[in-house]
Amino acid sequence: MTDRNSKVRRRIAAGKLRLRVRDLRNLGPRAETLLAEIGIHSVEALRQRGALEAYLELRRRGSMKTLNMLWALVGALDPWPEGTDWREVSRGEARLSLMLEVEARDQARLAVQRAAVTEISAVAEIVGGATARDEWVPGMPFETDGGSKRKSKKKNRR
Repeated sequence: MTDRNSKVRRRIAAGKLRLRVRDLRNLGPRAETLLAEIGIHSVEALRQRGALEAYLELRRRGSMKTLNMLWALVGALDPWPEGTDWREVSRGEARLSLMLEVEARDQARLAVQRAAVTEISAVAEIVGGATARDEWVPGMPFETDGGSKRKSKKKNRR
């Protein structure tokens, strides 16, 4: 088996063998289609972008909701070109560091989005748009009539 892998490596290095994304371990036609949507059409492009970056881009677009694709991508690129089974990656030592990196990147993305929203609302307030007091927020009554309260009349019921 080692001889076969060394032959494959030599053929890839010589340019005689061109792998498709679906030829990599753990990846099939569906993964190839998803990766093509984010601009990864070849194995070389996937290797350049990296498994984590490709997964995060898929996640940003809403194509991925689970970590299984991350494990598959890492396993596909791990020992080149043989790959590692995605289940081994999900149970291995790299699992925690990958999950922490995904979480850190998500938190950073959310912080940037919050800053952009804050900046937009500040610019709108300066320009003369709606102020924060004019907008309805959860927990406030729908009608704000300047603090005047209507007194309800009690009806005599018999």
